[in-house]
Amino acid sequence: MFSTSKHTCTAALLAVFLSACSVNVTPTPQYRGQVQPLPPLGSPNPVPVRYSLAPHHWTDVAKIRAEAQRLGMQVSAGKISKVQAAQHLNRFRLGLVGHNQVDDSMYDVYLRAAVDSQRGAIDSAQSKAMVESSLQGWARRWHDLPQRPENPAFTNFLMEHMGLPPLK
Repeated sequence: MFSTSKHTCTAALLAVFLSACSVNVTPTPQYRGQVQPLPPLGSPNPVPVRYSLAPHHWTDVAKIRAEAQRLGMQVSAGKISKVQAAQHLNRFRLGLVGHNQVDDSMYDVYLRAAVDSQRGAIDSAQSKAMVESSLQGWARRWHDLPQRPENPAFTNFLMEHMGLPPLK
């Protein structure tokens, strides 16, 4: 059996995970990724560039996780709604890592799942399945992406939360 505090914390984190909303605090976006230059036109046999995550990627994932836990406690205490928590988490991640194709797409799914869950259109299992399906889709496409983002921290936070292998 789960203890009440563990169950509450888990429920709060899941609520934040599925709520996808924001608060009025907007961090200043700072893009810390690197743009890789294209080889000159006509270059014979361009050398493939080895992909790697940003050096601070896992630190950023940990910061997003900590913020999600903090917001989950506020949702559990009834101070904010699930959707407000999700929106705040989005603003936090934008201020931390900026925009990228993968995280932006996953946030859209995360928000839709939270909104639908909060309005009662889907239950928590359906909400989780919606997010998990999208994460699995990105995992399948990841190695074929021509321009993979260096810091998909929000997506890897969700991967971790869902027990899926991270994008790397």
